[in-house]
Amino acid sequence: MKYSPRELSGNVNVSSSHPLAELAWMVGGLVTIVAVISLGFWWLAELVVPRVPVDVEVWAGKYLLEKYRHQENSELTNLLQKMLKTLPPDSPLKKYAFSVSVAENEAVNAMALPGGQIMVFSGLLKNVHSENELAMVLGHELGHYAHRDHLRGMGRGLGVTLALAMLFGQDSSVAGIASDLFLGMEMRYSRQQETAADAFGLDMLTAGYGHAGGATDFFSRLAGEAGGKLPYLLASHPHPEDRIFILRKMIKEKGYPVRKTIPWKVGKLGSTKRR
Repeated sequence: MKYSPRELSGNVNVSSSHPLAELAWMVGGLVTIVAVISLGFWWLAELVVPRVPVDVEVWAGKYLLEKYRHQENSELTNLLQKMLKTLPPDSPLKKYAFSVSVAENEAVNAMALPGGQIMVFSGLLKNVHSENELAMVLGHELGHYAHRDHLRGMGRGLGVTLALAMLFGQDSSVAGIASDLFLGMEMRYSRQQETAADAFGLDMLTAGYGHAGGATDFFSRLAGEAGGKLPYLLASHPHPEDRIFILRKMIKEKGYPVRKTIPWKVGKLGSTKRR
């Protein structure tokens, strides 16, 4: 019997579906994969953050601290310690060994880094006119620690990094690689987190000085001087007018008195140790 090959009706290497349809499926699949991974990271961060011990925070914070040329500032650290004395003995903040560093940066900003290290930019100090204003800024950062915003605010990457550090050890290569990938992320806080931190800072300011003088002065002055171009601190936080309005409302509702503030020498750094 003679074999007669059948004639192919078309090219077997060419799909019968439209190229655009295939592209849509590919893009949709990729988006789905990214969404699932992101959701997993978010879930991991929310699961890990409340359980992260302070010593692991310190390990994570040192990587962030090394990004900045900074000075350990005894003047600001002493001011912070003075404020911490007003906290109750069972406060979770008592677990931290807080210190304050000044980074040579013109940005008007301050940051709560993991492990109890507060970073204040020199640009902020140049705009502070009273000790009370500075105490309000530091109290705000302490509020982020109290609510653990300083970990959540760094995003999903930090949650993954800390989870790996807790699972494999702080000195493991896996945790080290993760830290290089994730710990450079900029902190982001929600409006609710910022308002709660302001409320915490206001309470600490009033507890330390007996009144709420200076709670809004810093923000009011910066908003007026900046005009339409707000400095980083204000641009990355709730609108200054809203922030001031809420603080004044808190002061009125809590019955806090407002008195004269203690002058702060512009650019004053006190005793420092350069790193």
